[in-house]
This record gives sequence, structure tokens and C-alpha cells, in this order.
Amino acid sequence: MPPKRATVIAQRIVKEIKDRNLQPGSHLPPEREMLETYNVGRNTLREALRVLELQGVLTIRPGPGGGPVITSPDSRHLASTLALLMQFADTPFRAVIETRQLLEPLTARLCAERGDAGLLADLRASVDRMGSSLDDRDAFLDENRRFHDLVAWGSENPLFGYCINSLHWITDGTVLGVDYPRRFRKLVWQAHDEVCVGIESGEGEKAELAMRKHMDDTLAYFERHYQRQMDEVLSWEMYGT
Repeated sequence: MPPKRATVIAQRIVKEIKDRNLQPGSHLPPEREMLETYNVGRNTLREALRVLELQGVLTIRPGPGGGPVITSPDSRHLASTLALLMQFADTPFRAVIETRQLLEPLTARLCAERGDAGLLADLRASVDRMGSSLDDRDAFLDENRRFHDLVAWGSENPLFGYCINSLHWITDGTVLGVDYPRRFRKLVWQAHDEVCVGIESGEGEKAELAMRKHMDDTLAYFERHYQRQMDEVLSWEMYGT
């Protein structure tokens, strides 16, 4: 079955954005000009733009000087799509944690072996910020997300970066009622420090083992305190952007 005309136009717009190296904040041409360029009707063009807006590629600003403005898709859009697919597949929360258990140790190994100096500094700064934010739950969760994001992207594999960061939006578990008391936050901070030391050493195996232990300990915490949530089927409404 051929793709809808609006989908084809959306794909052409994305290609032009990339070909012209347009950056977030750039405006697309006025509607009249785009109608001529793509030789389509107004409804088809607007549907194409709406598709791109839902994917996080652009935002439609109303009023004078508004119109379609380029944005940057992020992992939350992927997390929303994954949650939708998982709901139809009756996927429990446990499955997402198990996936992270397999992927994250590998990213830590790659991160250590590639040893980017700027990344190492960012990781250490993240560990330090978490250590000073143990009494602030929201700040802790933000820093937890940031650390795992840095490790994933530090693997220099964009698929790991997008996949793991999107999974992390789901596995923090807060929408399911999972809590992180201070004593557990401290354990997470210590685990991050061990992973960071492993990555700083440049020894892939050391970093991988530290991350695997961190993931195993997290699973054990959830199993011990949140058995009901572990078996709960994920739903799109929990994570829709």
C-alpha cells in the first residue's frame, strides 16, 4: 500500500531540512510558498506539518510571524511511541528494566573504551551534582536521567543513545507509583560513582561490570518493593508527549 500523500510531503520536508542544514529555531517558508513548492492542496500540507509536529520535528506557532518552526526531536517522542507499541503487546514494566539490564553495561564498556575527555568531565560533574541533591527528589531524578543519557551517548552509537534514554523515561517508574527514598538515592549515587570510576579508568570490562551491578541492584530494589508495578502493563497515556 503506497504511503499517504501527506506522509510523502512530510518526508520531503525532512529531507530539505537536512539538505539545507536548517537548525532548531529556523522558520519554514510561508504556507503559500510551500503549497507551490510541493504542488499540493492546503489540507494535505497541513496534515504533513501536523505529522512532523507530532514527531517533534517542528512546532506550529500561531499569529503574525508564526508558522512552522523547526525543533529537535528527542527521546521522549520515542518513549511515547514505544509505550504505545508496548501497550498493544501487553508489555509489563519488568520487560523494560530487563532490556536496560542488557544494553546499559555494553554502553558503559564502549564509553570507557572511547575515553572522550569532555564526556569524562561531564560524567564526574553529574555524579557530584547528584551527591549534593540527595534531599531533592526531582533534582535526583533529573540527574539520574542525565547520567545514563551521558553514558549511552558516550558509546558514540546514536541508536544506544536514543533507545536507552527513551527507556529511562519509562523505567524511572514514578508514574506507576515507584518512589525513591533517600537511602536508595544514596545507593544510586554510589553506584554512579563506581560506574564513573570504571569509565574514567578506560577499562571497558571494569565499567561494564560496575554498570551491570547497578542495573542488577535496581532490579532487586523494584522486585523487593514494587512487585505489583513490575507486573503492570504499560500504557501510552502514562508516557504520551
